[in-house]
Amino acid sequence: MNLKRLILRVGAVYALMIFSIIAFYFIASFYVKSTVLATEIQSNLSAHLTYAFFAFSFLGSVVTVSFIFRDYRKKEKFLKEIEQFSEMVSKGVIEDKVFFEDYPDLAGVYNSLNDVTRRLNEKFARTEEERSQLNAILESIPDALAIIDNKNELVYVNDNASEFFNYKGPIKNKPLIEIIRSSELIAMLDNVKKYDKTECGEIFLEYPFEKYMQVRMYPFYKKNDLTGVVILFHDITELKKLETMRKDFVANVSHEIKTPVTAIRGFAETLIEGAIEDREDSIKFLKIIIFHSERLNRLVDDLMTISKIELGVVKLQKTEIDFSEIIDDVIETLRGSAEAKGLYIRRSADTKCDRSLDSRLTLNADRDRVIQVLLNIIDNAIKFTQKGGIEVGFCIDERRKFFFVRDTGCGIPKRCLSRLGERFYRVDPSRSRELGGTGLGLAIVKHIVKAHDWEMKIESEEGSGTTIKVIVGR
Repeated sequence: MNLKRLILRVGAVYALMIFSIIAFYFIASFYVKSTVLATEIQSNLSAHLTYAFFAFSFLGSVVTVSFIFRDYRKKEKFLKEIEQFSEMVSKGVIEDKVFFEDYPDLAGVYNSLNDVTRRLNEKFARTEEERSQLNAILESIPDALAIIDNKNELVYVNDNASEFFNYKGPIKNKPLIEIIRSSELIAMLDNVKKYDKTECGEIFLEYPFEKYMQVRMYPFYKKNDLTGVVILFHDITELKKLETMRKDFVANVSHEIKTPVTAIRGFAETLIEGAIEDREDSIKFLKIIIFHSERLNRLVDDLMTISKIELGVVKLQKTEIDFSEIIDDVIETLRGSAEAKGLYIRRSADTKCDRSLDSRLTLNADRDRVIQVLLNIIDNAIKFTQKGGIEVGFCIDERRKFFFVRDTGCGIPKRCLSRLGERFYRVDPSRSRELGGTGLGLAIVKHIVKAHDWEMKIESEEGSGTTIKVIVGR
């Protein structure tokens, strides 16, 4: 109830009471004077009328105070509801209907506030939905995403960023330089703040792992003031490796092709210039030409094989094969090459799987490709083994099935193990070329093994031989 209405209501009550009292007083006085009564009686009646007048006045005051008190209680209740409403708004939790219309004089205000409550609930619901959508978008980004404030402290990171940083402990509110120690990154960040523009570049991180990262930085604002920077990290390590492999591949192919072609051309020109007249020299030169032509042919065949397997042109013809029989066939095929170097080649058992000698390993695989795998691995073993020999076998136990080729050769340095299987990669390039290798044998093996959904592991120590295992099942 507003003040004007309260004054009018109280005034009306007072006017009615005063009018009634005055009217009663004059009527009673007139009646008393008009009757023949003793003066003392008239005085008593006048006194009673006066008392009645004051009594009615007191009653009117009580009624007025009760109106005022009732109005105060209603307003106090309303103010408490307003206070509760403010607290709920600050917490973001609002009931469907906060104000109850139990005071007719404030019905309009109650209705307005309930409308505000309803609109706020709708707005909060939309905001929560948009926030959920934004979180889903940020978390679905495959790259690492971080948001920093003007103090260069992290205020948000997605799950991929937490995994990428590999930082033990909470990341939020940590300085960026504490998480990623990179001078290039800090320089890019300074440029974003200094020139107020988007930055993009590449950085190299050495810790905890060597990684190449493409970094994009986007400033964001609040009322035209820079409040922070969004940083997106895209891991391009594999792309860098592929680019390096591509460059190496082009360089190696060019070199591998150029070497035999140059030799063939040189000896052919020598023969044309007159060496053909010398039978002994001409035969020697022709043998060299044949050797290099065969080397060139092997290179082309190996490249074609890898390309066909990668492109899926070569389809695996899987059948049930007896691996024991294949081992015996391959050993007989390469026995002559091994014995020519004074090496033994034989079937053997894994030291932890003795029963493999008496067992049969049946595989669902492409027979020709499995033979190709064994031929390549054993041929490499023969080339790089000077004494001792090569053992071939397989193992069947409760944990896994695998076949292996073990040699007593010079072994492979640990730093080279991770690169075995790359095209043209050689541990000892000069010796490999001398032996006529193309550097593609293990690459072909790797692709065939992968096409069968198998796994290849190479175990070796320098000076202690090498064991290559192909795990075919678990």
